[in-house]
Amino acid sequence: MISTVQTQKMFFAMGTVNTITVFDEADEALSAAKERVKDLDRKLSAYSHDSEIYSINSHAGIAPVAVSMDTFRLIKHSVMYSRITDGLFDITSRPLSQLWKNAVKCGQLPDERTIDEARKPVNYRDIILDYQKRTVMLKNKGQQIDLGAIAKGYAADEVRNILHTYGIENALINFGGTVINMGQQRNIGIQKPFAPNGQSASSIKIGNGKAVVSSGLYEQFCIINGRFIHHIADIRTGKPSDSGLLGVTLVGDYAEELDALATAAFIMGAEKSIGLLKQRNIEAMFITDDKKLYVTENLRDMIRK
Repeated sequence: MISTVQTQKMFFAMGTVNTITVFDEADEALSAAKERVKDLDRKLSAYSHDSEIYSINSHAGIAPVAVSMDTFRLIKHSVMYSRITDGLFDITSRPLSQLWKNAVKCGQLPDERTIDEARKPVNYRDIILDYQKRTVMLKNKGQQIDLGAIAKGYAADEVRNILHTYGIENALINFGGTVINMGQQRNIGIQKPFAPNGQSASSIKIGNGKAVVSSGLYEQFCIINGRFIHHIADIRTGKPSDSGLLGVTLVGDYAEELDALATAAFIMGAEKSIGLLKQRNIEAMFITDDKKLYVTENLRDMIRK
């Protein structure tokens, strides 16, 4: 029997509004889940001066920093995702991503020299991990890491584990568009590019345990001197990605993996990313810059326009 009781916890962390909805009475489980996410936010934020990531960035080129298992594990996983995407996902790209976020915010294009300077420190191979001492070090001064493109997925996976521990089988986790469904099948709306928040281009019907993650240039953009500028930078050029996509949505088993690979797939483009996604048993929906939808074969029956 499906419970008619609904318990929800909504809170701000990791730069977004997070919602956990449990279709049962679950106050204790929701409190534990919220505290877990808040704890991860304290460790993984690139902005908080008290975080482990801030400490790593502050000691770049100087000394290794001892970190928690969460931070070490997520950085280790990030390096692996960098390897399989040929560096298109790279947590050391913070100087470059910050450059374009500021350009979008201020409405002013950076010059070529500034772009080149922001590109220079980007290299995931300069992340030095000591497995015995559980330390992390960036090889060169000026390098910075930012886990913003993967931390929400990791946190969502952790919340799913907590809910399972409490015996909860029917829930929906939504961390700013990083979604995990538990229990009965549900339709998950996919944001329509440039439309008001909450207006869907389509929806995907997903089953128990599946995660959905979207990435798109419509999240942060502006027009500067007639040019469309957005915040997702291609480290190969140092400039906003020009892959022919407005957005990509991935469906798979683990939100962390989808979070990382959604960014890379967006930069790679539909045709070039299909092979990698197939290897990882991930389904995809692409929205092209002429607003057409392309979906992988196994996802077609799950799409509702």
